[in-house]
Amino acid sequence: MYAQFFGNYLLSKHVVTPEQLIQAIEEQHIRHIKLGLLAIHAGLMTVEQVDKVLIRQAHENKRFGELAIEEQFLTEEQLAGLLKQQIPVYLLIGERLVENGFLSETQLEELITSYKQENHFKHLANADEQQENLQALTRSLFMITTLHIPEYLIKYLTLLFNNLVRFIGDDFLPLNPTLASEHVANHCSGQIINGEFSLTAYLDMEEDAAIAFASRFTGTEYKEFNEYVDASIGDFLNWQNGLFNVNISNEESVELILNPVVNLQNIMLSSSSDMILLPIAYPFGTITFVFKL
Repeated sequence: MYAQFFGNYLLSKHVVTPEQLIQAIEEQHIRHIKLGLLAIHAGLMTVEQVDKVLIRQAHENKRFGELAIEEQFLTEEQLAGLLKQQIPVYLLIGERLVENGFLSETQLEELITSYKQENHFKHLANADEQQENLQALTRSLFMITTLHIPEYLIKYLTLLFNNLVRFIGDDFLPLNPTLASEHVANHCSGQIINGEFSLTAYLDMEEDAAIAFASRFTGTEYKEFNEYVDASIGDFLNWQNGLFNVNISNEESVELILNPVVNLQNIMLSSSSDMILLPIAYPFGTITFVFKL
């Protein structure tokens, strides 16, 4: 899960622009990651060793792994392990940024290291520790807004990120949240939660993104925007909010009322106080969550 926040970390360090990051997200799912970067990430090779193998590879018709073994940088067992491992999203994104000339290999490795250190990443033994770390990342994400984020919203967002991974896919990156009194919505669903506290949540996206989002959520490949695609956006929001209500009831004995989902198109969302806009970039497009507290 934590890999999804690496892109936002790069934005906070001002080493890439949102446009460069989105380009990398769009490209990462159609290419394969280089073995050298995997070896660096696993701590099996240094940047200098990878560069030495790449120089040899430019003059010899041999695979990277074969040359790395000849140089005694990797064993056959280590190479086999690298080829089998699941590739973290941030490595895929990082490699695209390197290939596009926005970062160097050395910069990427340093940023990955500092990202882990600054967020105190370690091997977390259980789900509770993992959720605590995710909540900490969520708080850090919203520090840029200078707005006090209530604890219930942190819990809501932690659940949201887990549900995006579960139902839509883990190949996303949250971009910087912003505050606004107005937002022009395209294809949007909204739902109000009332009770001890109030929260109105909207999920908005453009037509192409809506088609891809609905296809992933339902497991049905939609070719064009229709009423089923429109309904799927509302179904996801209703599922997210329903689970949130159940969690709040179980954990804090607080009963909340969930109003029916409303589907909206081409409408201006407005509020007398600031709304929170949270864009989340997927390879198929950017979806935006809008919150009124």
